[in-house]
Amino acid sequence: MAATADRSRDVLLPNLLSLARVPLAGLLWVAPEEPLWTLSVVSVAGVTDVLDGWLVRRARRRRHQAHDPGALAANAGRGAFIDGFADKVFVVSAIFLLARTIDPPIWSLVLLALRELLFIPLMVTYRLNPAEKRARVDFSAGPLGKLATLAQFAALVLGLLGQSLFVPFAVLAGLVGAAAALAYATRAYESQRV
Repeated sequence: MAATADRSRDVLLPNLLSLARVPLAGLLWVAPEEPLWTLSVVSVAGVTDVLDGWLVRRARRRRHQAHDPGALAANAGRGAFIDGFADKVFVVSAIFLLARTIDPPIWSLVLLALRELLFIPLMVTYRLNPAEKRARVDFSAGPLGKLATLAQFAALVLGLLGQSLFVPFAVLAGLVGAAAALAYATRAYESQRV
């Protein structure tokens, strides 16, 4: 019974941290003209993003040491999907906030959102696949995905502060985000061929 409770907690806590970014996306709009407020909300979202991944990795190590490596496998795809969904909701909300508050060039916002835009068909295809095929797709973040998230958050912070470095970081986020989306799509395609 204790092992089942541990497994539930191993899945529940990271998913709750991921889902916390959805209401945080709404909280951005409480005081959109106040940089301290928006930066605080972005910081909390960044902490939840780092912490949910850390908890999952820690749980995997613990399960592996207990010779129970498959314990998290059944829920890993769902957790990674929830994490990705919450990231997209937060980033899209922040991009709309940037459009309203600093009025940057539209193309820079499109680049900042490029990974999210490229993920839409991938996520729709994922959801339309039968459950046994969905279970084989690995949505966990690779190095490119992590770098794209870092570049997006840096661009968002720079934009919210009205810094001129926003545009170069939006370009960087767009390029790395497109590469990350391509890597995810390739990984998903390869998993379906097995």
